[in-house]
This record gives sequence, C-alpha cells and structure tokens, in this order.
Amino acid sequence: MQLKNATTKRWIAVDGGGTKTICVIGDEQGHILSKAIGVASNIHTISHQKVYKTLTDIMERVIVDSGSILEQIESIYLCLAGADRDNDKWIIKNLFKNTVYEQKIKIKNDAQAALASGTWGESGLILIAGTGSIVYGISTTTGKSTRVGGWGFLLGDEGSGFYIGQRALKAVMKSYDDRGPKTELTTLILNHFQLQHVPELVRIYSGENIVPNIAKLSKIVFSAAKNEDPVALEILENAVNELIKMVEAASQKQFESKEDVLVLHGGLFSDSLFKNLFLGKLKSIHQNFKIVQPEIPAVIGAYLLGIRESGIIIDEKIKKNIRLSWDETNFLE
Repeated sequence: MQLKNATTKRWIAVDGGGTKTICVIGDEQGHILSKAIGVASNIHTISHQKVYKTLTDIMERVIVDSGSILEQIESIYLCLAGADRDNDKWIIKNLFKNTVYEQKIKIKNDAQAALASGTWGESGLILIAGTGSIVYGISTTTGKSTRVGGWGFLLGDEGSGFYIGQRALKAVMKSYDDRGPKTELTTLILNHFQLQHVPELVRIYSGENIVPNIAKLSKIVFSAAKNEDPVALEILENAVNELIKMVEAASQKQFESKEDVLVLHGGLFSDSLFKNLFLGKLKSIHQNFKIVQPEIPAVIGAYLLGIRESGIIIDEKIKKNIRLSWDETNFLE
C-alpha cells in the first residue's frame, strides 16, 4: 500500500489474548497501514516483562513498517485479555512508566475490542463463548458499561467450551458407574484420548493445559449431538440456557430496546448446530435483539475505539477504507 505518507495522524491498536497478540497502525481515514503479530500477552499467565517485550516489539514493528514516527501517534489502545479490573490496568500501565509510550497508552479488555468489531464502535452487547464465557456491554449514549460472567473455569464460564467438555466427561463417568444413561460420548472421548477404559480418564488431572484440553471436547459433544445422542443434546441445551441467562442479565442491567445489538463471538458459534440452538432459544424469549457476527477482527475494533475517542466519526467512507485496506494487504488473523 502506498498510503504511508498520505496522512499525518496515527493510531496503534492491539488485541492481545492467551495465544497471540495482534497489532495494527492506522490513520484518520481508516487506512490500515501495517500489522504485526506476537505471542500471548495475558499478564495472568505470562511474566510481566515478557508481556512488555511482546507489546513493545510489535508496536515498534508497525511504526517502522508504516513509515511513521512516534510524534504522529495519537493513542495506543491496548485491548488485552486479563485487563478487566483496575488493578490489572494499573499493572499494565506501570509497565510503560517512564517510557516514550507512557502518555499514549489506553488500556481496555479484549472484549471491548471484540464488541467494537461487531458494532463499528457503537452500543451493544457481546457474548463471547469459547474456552470461557463472558457478556460485555457498553452504551455510547450513556457511557455505561457492564459485564456478566468471565469469572474463570472454577467460578463461572457457564455455557463455555470448558463447561460443555467438563459435563461430557462427567456424563461418561456417570454412565460407567450406572448412574447415568449410556452415551456415544464414552467411545468418542476414549478415542480422543487414545484410552481403552473409562477409569483411565482420571489421567486428565495430571495433564498440562487442562482447561483448553477439556474445552476442546466440546467438538466431540457437537459431533455426538448431530448423531442425536440424547446426553450430548442435553449438555448443549443446558449450555445454551446458561448463555441466554448471561445475555438476559446483561441486557437488563444495561440497555434500552433500541440498543439491543448482540454480537456473537467465539469458537462455539462456528458450529452451526450450536449456533442455531442458541439463536432459536434466544428468539423464543427475546425478539428485539439484532444479531451480529463481526466482519472485521477484534484488533480493528481496538483501532475503532482509538479513533472514536479522538472525535473521528466512523462513517461509511472510513468503513470502506478499513475493509479495503484490510483485504488488500491480506491481513488475516
């Protein structure tokens, strides 16, 4: 792209998660000028110095690659997993103390970026259902925000991939004990772990990455449900009900009917059966939601937050420039 010197102001945006971190730099017209990818940046799972190095490395790369200089940067929006609470934000902010970036840093959680990617920075709710689950919402008219869930696998994450996988494992154990019905999940899960007997599943306690590994079992539950396994179908129905409760709670806290936009985000919604179960249940009890799935990635949502805070109106021209510049450079997550 030959846009590097066409405009003067720049905004850096970062979407950081538990597996990778993506950074972009863009101008006031919606041109995405450069992108860089780094490793995970969650302060709760990665050392703080590694997080700092990851963030500064990718920020410096997009500045250099776009032919920009620090003085052009209006703000740096860091939308990071693990940045939900005030203390988390303080820790991240403190990493940049006495650096050239200190006065430009804005810290938000990654759910805010994902929401903005679905609403183009406008009001709405986002339901994220992946390994964990959370509903986050913001009203641009009142400035009010809310969150429901997102408390981790021990205290929450109802309806998530982990929730589904854990219940599948419990169903297999109950079936083995004759405390529950027979289920196709037994064979599928044993094959998944390359085990011969149900009692061997207790090995999972000593395994690494236990939470994501259990969450991956949600795919097995989807498969069994498509074969009309009653136990798998019941697990998915219960998961859907939990997600619906989260959305209802957030909606009641946050929004008027005219703002009832719901963005769906996360791996569970890539399965058509699960998505249709969720939408069918939601529509039966709440018909006012406008359902949206993002056409742009969360890192662009972080960029939108930055330019919006600077007073730039996100009109159709800016949206078009974002779409074109993202596609032309083949910026794929």
